[in-house]
Amino acid sequence: MKKLFAAMLAASMLVTVAGCAQNEESSSDTGSDVSASAPVVESAESTTTTAATTAAPTEEADEVIDYSKLTEEEIYDLMIDRSLITTGNMTRMANVLDRAANGEEITCAYIGGSITEGYHDGLTLEEDQKWAKMSTTYLQEQFPNATFNYVNAGISGTPSVLGNVRLTRDVTDYDPDIVFVEFAVNDGGETIYKNAYESLVRTLLMDERDIAVVLLFTIVENGHTCQPHMTKIGENYDLPMISLPDSIWVEMQEGRMTWRDYSGDGSHPHVEGGKMIRDMVIHYYEQVIPNIEANKGDVDNALPEPVFSGDYADMSFLDNTTLKPELTGFVEADVHGRFQNGWQYRGEEGASMKFTVSCKKLAMVYKANNSKMYGDAKIYIDGEYTRTISSNQSDGWQNPVTEYIIDGDECAEHEVEIVVEGKAYFGVLAFGYNE
Repeated sequence: MKKLFAAMLAASMLVTVAGCAQNEESSSDTGSDVSASAPVVESAESTTTTAATTAAPTEEADEVIDYSKLTEEEIYDLMIDRSLITTGNMTRMANVLDRAANGEEITCAYIGGSITEGYHDGLTLEEDQKWAKMSTTYLQEQFPNATFNYVNAGISGTPSVLGNVRLTRDVTDYDPDIVFVEFAVNDGGETIYKNAYESLVRTLLMDERDIAVVLLFTIVENGHTCQPHMTKIGENYDLPMISLPDSIWVEMQEGRMTWRDYSGDGSHPHVEGGKMIRDMVIHYYEQVIPNIEANKGDVDNALPEPVFSGDYADMSFLDNTTLKPELTGFVEADVHGRFQNGWQYRGEEGASMKFTVSCKKLAMVYKANNSKMYGDAKIYIDGEYTRTISSNQSDGWQNPVTEYIIDGDECAEHEVEIVVEGKAYFGVLAFGYNE
């Protein structure tokens, strides 16, 4: 990719219109990547850096770019340059790419929602059309003597609350060296999302493999993105951050680009949109690759205090391969395409699932649907009723939903019972806990 106007980056920011948005009131936890009530708020200025660690923000320049004098290619290059908020500390990525240069085996993993999974306009893209796969292919081309493994852990309609629960099963069990995290449009602004997202990031950074973590912030057509609070987390851990709000959204607000140039629906990039994200990722790699030698070295594993919370970090995943509850009415079952080892009740007499676990936090993942046949589950902890969870939800579409049914500060042994009464369906997909 050409770098025709890298020196003009700061000036290009002066012509931008507020592009980032944050939803502090609603969540997209139960089915859609679009949050219909998301208000648009002003975005913070972003900084691109090619140094080993994050540079100070670029001072505003007086020069204003006359876009009418630029070619489409030059405007595109400026947009891609602007997508890189920061390279963050390069050490982790430099170490990984140094190993790739030496012909070692590298695993690239991507966790997020449907934008990562490769869903678009009712269809799933071919693997080679997905931005995640194309980004991995780029690295393979740059380091042909290495072997690059590709893990796509995107699940449509799911936020970081579930991502944090399934992180071990879907990502870290594959021994990743590089992990991209994409939840900016599936998360909301509530505390649970902030805590889960930061806990997921901390879990990756605490891993003994010194994983290189990259944060990718996306946006949907109505302007919803969680970039504002997620950048605070990225800054706290000096991580590389790539932004669609700071790039394509600005172009749309300035009238140089339309949403249809990026997407055929309200949320998901089409093939050409995926190539835009790929080019943003390549732009980040192009800052690191020439600087591998200068930045490789020992990783500082000491993490700063959390911005929001790290209390949900280091979750362990449980399904019917690892947990054997006392079952009445429930049976082990393939409940969901991405959660095939769960439990379900489909009957008339009622059902109960009972087990003991030592934990601080315990999350239950269940299947929701907009159907009167989907029932309620009463939750009992240590013999005491605590809440009722309804799987009949107006925005449900047989999607996985996550709720914490134990949210303590100290690890303790608990007896958990889940009770469904009468004629109903209830599907439990999995559990996640930490100690």
